[in-house]
Amino acid sequence: MKPHVSKLQWHSPDPKYFKLWERQIVRKNFKVTKNTEVCSNHFVFGKPLGEHLHPELWLRGYDSDKPATLNVNAAEVMDTWSNGDKQDESVYKTTRKGTIKRKVTTTTTTTTTKTKATHTLSAPITKKVKGKHDTDCSESSSFNSEAFQNDHTYYREEQTENCNCQSSLCFKCRKEILHVYEENERRQKENQAFKKSLNEATDVIEQDKGAKYSADELKECDPLIKLHAGLNSYAMFEWTYDQVKHKLDYIQYYKGPNSHIVKRYQANKGKKPGPQRMRSPQNELFLTLMNLHLNLNNEFLGHLFGISQSLVTAILSTWIPLLALELKPLIHWPTREEAQHYYPDCFQKYKNVIAIIDCTEVPIQRPSLALANGQIYSFYKGRPTCKLLFACTPVGTVSFVSSAAGGAMSDKRLVKESSILSKFLPRDTVLADRGFNIQELLLPYQVNLVFPPFLKKKKQFSLQDDARTKQVANAKIHIERVIRRLKDYDILKLSCLLT
Repeated sequence: MKPHVSKLQWHSPDPKYFKLWERQIVRKNFKVTKNTEVCSNHFVFGKPLGEHLHPELWLRGYDSDKPATLNVNAAEVMDTWSNGDKQDESVYKTTRKGTIKRKVTTTTTTTTTKTKATHTLSAPITKKVKGKHDTDCSESSSFNSEAFQNDHTYYREEQTENCNCQSSLCFKCRKEILHVYEENERRQKENQAFKKSLNEATDVIEQDKGAKYSADELKECDPLIKLHAGLNSYAMFEWTYDQVKHKLDYIQYYKGPNSHIVKRYQANKGKKPGPQRMRSPQNELFLTLMNLHLNLNNEFLGHLFGISQSLVTAILSTWIPLLALELKPLIHWPTREEAQHYYPDCFQKYKNVIAIIDCTEVPIQRPSLALANGQIYSFYKGRPTCKLLFACTPVGTVSFVSSAAGGAMSDKRLVKESSILSKFLPRDTVLADRGFNIQELLLPYQVNLVFPPFLKKKKQFSLQDDARTKQVANAKIHIERVIRRLKDYDILKLSCLLT
């Protein structure tokens, strides 16, 4: 280990510097790869740092008969460390990148002022290489251990308490210099990160300058966030934005039937060209959530956010499918072990409860076609509706949502035509309401169905039937709460558009 190295390490090049390292390391038929490693002895600071990111010292081996080439810039740094290294009579001409071109003797005195020469640094070793070994540690990770031992000297200068840096820098001072360089690099990276954050914040402020309403104005008040967007806190709003922000650089906003055509920047996953959006992505998400939760008119939303009604329509037509696509993985069907990990006390009487199922209906517009109207008309609600099948876990998280069906479809048929039956395992237990008479559907899957007893021809329930009804209702209330949270969004209370 050379005196300027405090800790021997191995360093690999960045792929963009492969060719430069091949020119630096003068070896015949030598190729730099991702597995190539060079030890700390060949770097000016003992590692890639500052302007010296490439190997520059002892590139021709440690043999005393072969002086080690040293780049001009590296020599200036090394001269500040030690002036005991004498210059050899022969020097090597280099380019600006430190590539050795040819040997120049000391008799060449008529060179131009543009020619720069590098210093040579003789570095005798304590044990010479035997044979014709002419390799250093710039080989790949599968280097020869014997050659490695013979080609390096592992020692460190003794540190003295009295520092005398008049002629050369001691080891302690060199270490402090390296620490200053590292601290400087760290602060530069921090400054770049702060500058990037500042630019992003400035862009958001400039984009939302004309808006009368902004999510940033409400971030300090969680009750107002819940009132407008339906989310419990501003932290949840930020988490929702984080789930979709990786798609925003190459998103294509809806502008008609041809909007689905993939653009060139989308195929290359590049940034969307053209002018910036009139509102920041955070406020576009906030506008979408306000529309879903409060079902506000597009013209009123445009007035609040200072944009046109057509732009509000384009934002909603783009963001609602985006949220549906990116948040779909949150609807997760748990394994039996996951369901048993959080198991409320009200389910202890039933083993292996994997889901609680129920249906809900959402009002929609009346179609002009009589046949379609007959398929979606619900006699239970007395109006055209679409029916959805929901399933939740014992802890109340949504685990399944079926595709929309007409309100005239029965619960049993909806269960049969949905894909929920394929998710059950043998010996699973399902809780349902009285309307779900689906025992014959679950029998082939060996799934147990628990539902309240029927009154049939009895005038009233017996004590046992009454107790069982209360037990099932106490456990089935979880799916009712899930549906109630869904109906908190006002957009589902009014008739949904068919288009």
